[in-house]
Amino acid sequence: MDGKRVIWRRDVIAWALYDFANTIYSMNILSLYFAGWLVIDLGYADIHYSLAFAGSMLLAAILMPALGYLSDNPSGGKRKLHYLLIFTLGAVLSVAGFALLPPSMIGLILVLFALSNFFYEGGIVFYNALLASVAQPENVGKVSGFGVALGYTGSVVGMVLVLPFVTGNLFGLEIPFFTAGGKAAAFLPTAGYFALFSIPIFFYVRERTVAAPVRANGSTPSHAAGMKAAYADIWRSIKATEKYPGLLRFLVADWFFEDAIATVIIFMAVYTERVMAMGTDDRTVFFIISTVCAMLGSYPLGRLADRYPPKRVLFGIVLGWIIILILFAFNSLPVLFWMLGPIVGVLLGGVWAVGRPLLMQLSPPEKLGEFFGLFSLSGRAAAVGGPLLWGAVVYLFSPERTAGKIAVDLLGLDAVSAIKLPYRLAILSLAAMMAVGLFIFRKVPEKKLS
Repeated sequence: MDGKRVIWRRDVIAWALYDFANTIYSMNILSLYFAGWLVIDLGYADIHYSLAFAGSMLLAAILMPALGYLSDNPSGGKRKLHYLLIFTLGAVLSVAGFALLPPSMIGLILVLFALSNFFYEGGIVFYNALLASVAQPENVGKVSGFGVALGYTGSVVGMVLVLPFVTGNLFGLEIPFFTAGGKAAAFLPTAGYFALFSIPIFFYVRERTVAAPVRANGSTPSHAAGMKAAYADIWRSIKATEKYPGLLRFLVADWFFEDAIATVIIFMAVYTERVMAMGTDDRTVFFIISTVCAMLGSYPLGRLADRYPPKRVLFGIVLGWIIILILFAFNSLPVLFWMLGPIVGVLLGGVWAVGRPLLMQLSPPEKLGEFFGLFSLSGRAAAVGGPLLWGAVVYLFSPERTAGKIAVDLLGLDAVSAIKLPYRLAILSLAAMMAVGLFIFRKVPEKKLS
């Protein structure tokens, strides 16, 4: 079937709309509003958000092999949609739960937030696995790309849809029946939009039946045996990387890259408000521009990796990240911050667009699926260390802490600059993290383009 006709099939649109739906959650909850509400509005330390987020990502990373087993070995039944429904409801209900709780119940709110992120991450495993139910081998790239495009679109549309609940208007345009509810007012609508745009996948996608694995004696392995094998496979995959020069080194370096980037994504809203004094409208526009640039930047940088060795391209992208983060840390000019935002977006899309071709270049064709699974697992685990590093730096160098007082005295900072200092140091710590990754990455072998 013609590729252009394929993406307009009802089941393909329904599948891709799930990507649209869950990016509404990731943008509005993880990036824009929850951390700002917790840190800026309620006055809690960044480390509280760091611990909740990192804990949920660690749990997702630990359970990912088991979830992958459940997705790939459904005992002959059609279970991916079943599990996707459970995880989607878990995420939606968790968000709705903490949206309805009073701020005084902060412990329970953080638990529900962590659960919402865990369910969101777990749902992605089953959503990705359903790609095989809506695409054929010859058009899987087009269908997958369509989902990615709708995901970026969902980020932008989600910000616009939720903004009136927060500010009572849409970029200054009065909207009837809306009143300004602040950051917390974004939570419940986000849960609603996530649920609403998820519905089509459960009605229009027909999951393909997968035969259950059969032992030599004709029996099927138990779930316990299957899950044990899934974790054993992860360890075997890690050991197998030793056979292929540069592969393990690349995965370790990418862990540092992804860790720093994930931290930038979840704390940038706090940084823009605390350091750059951005209002909600300006911050939303900044995120929209950066997201659009990430979408537009992925393709040309991906093409660049087709023309030149992917290692060189990725090295340049990460070096660009380090320079941008250093400029963020020292910059106080709003105009420069606005100029850097689109560049961050382009570099963000570039890391993801170029990392995959490099992994393919370093991996043997018969092991691509195995090592991409390891790559995906590493990405989940990568979002643990960076947030904890950010939270620790901001906590230790806060003006009321000993290290913060010493730094403020040495630098001769006024009260306003003293509040901004820990965030500037946190950004520098992420630049250092990426520099460590780049140091490791430099010895990844550069293979000739075929």
